[in-house]
Amino acid sequence: MSNSHSVLAKIGKRFVNSAFVLLVLTVVVFAAMRAIPGDPVETIVGVEAVSEETLAALRKEMGLDQSYVVQYFTWLGNLLQGDMGQSLQNHEPVLPILLDRLKATAELAFLGVLIGAVVGVAAGTIAGMTRGSFFDTLVMFVTLSGISIPVFWFGTILIVVFSVYFDIFPTGGMISYEVSLTHVTGFKLLDSLLTLNGAAFLNVLSHIVLPAITLSTAPAALIARTTRASVLETINEDYVNAALARGLSFPAVVMRHVMRNAMIPVVTILGLEIGVYLGGSIVTETLFSWPGLGRHLMQAILAHDYPVVQGAIIFYAVIIVFINLIVDISYGIIDPRVHA
Repeated sequence: MSNSHSVLAKIGKRFVNSAFVLLVLTVVVFAAMRAIPGDPVETIVGVEAVSEETLAALRKEMGLDQSYVVQYFTWLGNLLQGDMGQSLQNHEPVLPILLDRLKATAELAFLGVLIGAVVGVAAGTIAGMTRGSFFDTLVMFVTLSGISIPVFWFGTILIVVFSVYFDIFPTGGMISYEVSLTHVTGFKLLDSLLTLNGAAFLNVLSHIVLPAITLSTAPAALIARTTRASVLETINEDYVNAALARGLSFPAVVMRHVMRNAMIPVVTILGLEIGVYLGGSIVTETLFSWPGLGRHLMQAILAHDYPVVQGAIIFYAVIIVFINLIVDISYGIIDPRVHA
C-alpha cells in the first residue's frame, strides 16, 4: 500500500513539475511573439491605404491596444478555461482550427513514429547481435548519415527522385482533388478504412509515404544506434550467459532477457524523439504542403497571428510533456525493478 502511495506521489510530483514548465512556457511564447518585428494589424490589412484611426480601432477590437501585462493575463485566464482566443486573420476560434490541423499532423507523426521505431529497433538489434559484421558496419554508416542529413534537404531529394524523376509519389498535399472521401473522424486514412474506400486509402497513403519517411529518418537513426549500444551492453550480462547455459536458444534469450532490459534506454530516446517528430513536422509539412499543425503554425508566424501561434506551441508542449510522462510511467511496466 505504501509503495502504491509512493508511486502516486511521484506521478503527482511530475504533474506539478509539468504544470510549472507549461506556465513558464506561456510567458516565453507570449514574450517571443511580441518581440517579432512588425504589426499584426498592418500585416492583416496589407498594402491598402488605411488611416491611423482605422488601425487604432482594429487594435482596440483585437485587444492589442492594452499593455503586454494585461494582454498576457487575459490570454492566460482564457487559456485556463479552454479558450485560446480567435485568429486575427479569419476571426475564427483558435481551438477548433488547431484540433482540425492536429489530425493531419497526428496521422503523419503516427506513421513516422511507427517507421522510425520498427526500423530503428530492428536494425539496432541485429547490428548489436552481429557486432563487427558487414551489416553492423552498414547500419553504423547509414545511421550516422541519417542523423547528419538536414530534414529539408533529404525531403527535397525524395521529392526530386520519387516525385519528379520517377513520378511514383505526389509532390505534396494530403489527398488528390478528384478523390472523394466521406468525413467520419477527420483522420483521412482512418476514414477511408471505415468507409471501405480503397481508392481514397491508397491515394492518402501515396501522399503520406514521402513525408513520413522524411520525418522518421533522423529519429530512426538515433533509435538504431541506441538500440545497438544497449544490446551490446546487455548481451554480455551474467543472466544472459546463465540463460544460455540452461539450454535456452539464442533467439529465445534475446527476446526474453536481452530485449526487455535493453528497451529502457530505447523507450527514453523514443519519448524524447517525440519532440523531434513534432519539430520536424513543421519543416516536413511545409516542404510537402501537408495540411497539418506545423504548416499552419508557420503561416501564422508569418502573419503575426498571435493567438494561433501561442495556441499551437502550447499544443506541442502539452503533447511532449504528456508523452514524456507516459514514458516515465512505462519504465515500471517494461522492467518491474524500475519504479515509475
